[in-house]
Amino acid sequence: MADDQVGAVVIAEEQLRAELLWQELQPGDEVLVEFVLVDGSTGEGVVELLSPGRGYLILDKRLSDSQVPQFITESNIPNRSVVVFPHCICSYRCSNRRADECTIN
Repeated sequence: MADDQVGAVVIAEEQLRAELLWQELQPGDEVLVEFVLVDGSTGEGVVELLSPGRGYLILDKRLSDSQVPQFITESNIPNRSVVVFPHCICSYRCSNRRADECTIN
């Protein structure tokens, strides 16, 4: 398989994974991120918004104007939400009311 074909397969797999997460996860579920997410535009230096190993509650989910799935989650900063894309999510936990419905993790 040529390099460009391998790249196309990887992109297709990531798109499928994003679609599965989009359908699976709902507000009230908790996600864990794979890497640190920071904001350097606060005027107070770099602020760590999300940290690996810590769960963040999904507050809402939406599709961008270009139909990219986005989850709105809590952050390390009180009263501040963050947009999280499916490729940033490494694991999740369903809320208790839905635990028996979750199929992937």
